[in-house]
Amino acid sequence: MRIVVGTVLLSLLPVCVRAEEAVRPFTGEVDVAYLRSTGSSNKETFKGRLDTQYVNGSWTHQFKAEGTNESDNDTGLRTSERYLALEKSSWNFTPRDYLFVKSQYEKDQQTDYDYQALLAAGYGRKVIKTDTMLLNIDAGAGTRYSKDDITGKTDDEAVGNLALKYEWTFRPGGRLTEDASMDAGETSTVVRTRTALVFDLTDVIGLTVAYETKNDDGPSEIEDTLTTVGLNYRFK
Repeated sequence: MRIVVGTVLLSLLPVCVRAEEAVRPFTGEVDVAYLRSTGSSNKETFKGRLDTQYVNGSWTHQFKAEGTNESDNDTGLRTSERYLALEKSSWNFTPRDYLFVKSQYEKDQQTDYDYQALLAAGYGRKVIKTDTMLLNIDAGAGTRYSKDDITGKTDDEAVGNLALKYEWTFRPGGRLTEDASMDAGETSTVVRTRTALVFDLTDVIGLTVAYETKNDDGPSEIEDTLTTVGLNYRFK
């Protein structure tokens, strides 16, 4: 009898493990890339990115932070510096529809501002949600605060906000992700995109090839692109 009970419990164990894995309220990933150029230019570039998500009932909380630093080893000066942090809380009122509130802070050395901050709210929909593909689209409005780097004066303006998140697992251990956002106001429209290919090397570590852009048609007139190859670590 004991043998029979033990056999039944062992047979149920994989099912319990799968159910436990399916919950996973907290997920996230970290990307790290390092570039160095020598010769006519002697520069080092470091790129770090953190993207986490916590699900609690009908609520989903996302936190994202990233930073880019480029230094000229010949002069000892930092030639480029950019930091961005975003927090987004979504209330899912149907399996596919949600309302969100998000805040964003960015400090970019190439702009005329000490920092820019955004507070927005709106509606989002999970347009595609399958085992291998995800597509979320957000639309909202809010206020953008900009602090002038020279005068220290802070201005605010109304902005419209659009965002897209796409993920496609095209093969076991391989996925394509696309993140895009647009903040449109009276003084400028800022468009950011990130396209990345991730190939798993182990269960939690992968190789990432990413292409990022930032376009700002305001006073700073930024048209930046960055291509990186680095490592990806996923929280399990």
